[in-house]
Amino acid sequence: MKPPPPAEIRAEDELAAADVRVMLTAPSRAALLENLGITDQDASDLLPLLDAAAADAEVLAEVAETANRLRAAAGLEVPEVDLAAEKERHDALQRRLAPGEGLVAILALLVSTSTVRAWHAVRGLTPEQSWEVLADLGQQMRVHRAGTGRLGLHQLNWVSMNWAGRLVHLGRLQFDLHRRRAALLAGAGSTPSADSSRRWVLGTHIPARGPLDPSEVDASFDAATAYFTEHYPELGAGRGPEEPAFGHEFVCDSWLLSDQLAEITGEGSNLARFAARWEMLERSRMDDGALFFVFGRRPPVDVASLPRSSRLERGVAERLEDGRGWIGGLGRLLR
Repeated sequence: MKPPPPAEIRAEDELAAADVRVMLTAPSRAALLENLGITDQDASDLLPLLDAAAADAEVLAEVAETANRLRAAAGLEVPEVDLAAEKERHDALQRRLAPGEGLVAILALLVSTSTVRAWHAVRGLTPEQSWEVLADLGQQMRVHRAGTGRLGLHQLNWVSMNWAGRLVHLGRLQFDLHRRRAALLAGAGSTPSADSSRRWVLGTHIPARGPLDPSEVDASFDAATAYFTEHYPELGAGRGPEEPAFGHEFVCDSWLLSDQLAEITGEGSNLARFAARWEMLERSRMDDGALFFVFGRRPPVDVASLPRSSRLERGVAERLEDGRGWIGGLGRLLR
């Protein structure tokens, strides 16, 4: 009988600063950047900084320490490393090499993939699928460049969540494993409950990779159900008869879950059709989310200066400017 997969994978050793220096300067580093989705101008700007970091003992020591925290473990209950808590100190250290933000985290992420890749392997991802998950680092760096015009990373804890191992990229969408309160998931029309128990659900994320074609979205949901039910069977155990089967319950907490999209882009648009899939559990103001994901900008911003070259940009900018703001929220989808 095949033994159950482990609940986590832990590193058996730690990287010394000398190990990190070798990894940052190795001939294979160009291939590593490509595997992690770091391409074009980001790759060109980053390569000389790898050499500069390897030659700076203080920066190198911090990269090694951060990398060891990132690679210490990956698994179901492993908390993501709080890179955002170190941002101010890391960015001050970065100024020894270059202006900007996120470089220390980027370097640490580069040299700390071994544990999460091992976790992916025991949970049924191919090497190609594993690298696709981790290539979100390059995607987040492109988003940073689009908003700032330079190399960097500010979605620090989003990327460190990937390194903890609970996110998978399947087709058009990304999915992460996490727990939600059963009382919240009961949905509209259910009797309110003080139940504080939590169950595993599949969080849904929409990377900036082109249109949200409905057939591609359906294929991603189907792939997620097939993958998670096969490779995480233990997460479906112990559910009550009234609870949805594991792998068939999705949640999404996003600015995209908004009725305003139908008003702006039309009910038949891909964005509006995606929003209409979800039963809304909570609604909230998400001005910052709309600002970031539509324009690649973060506060403070002169809203009057935002581009308005598409219906979406015009609609979001007008609502941010006139005080209506942007209403998104948390939704649930059963399949």
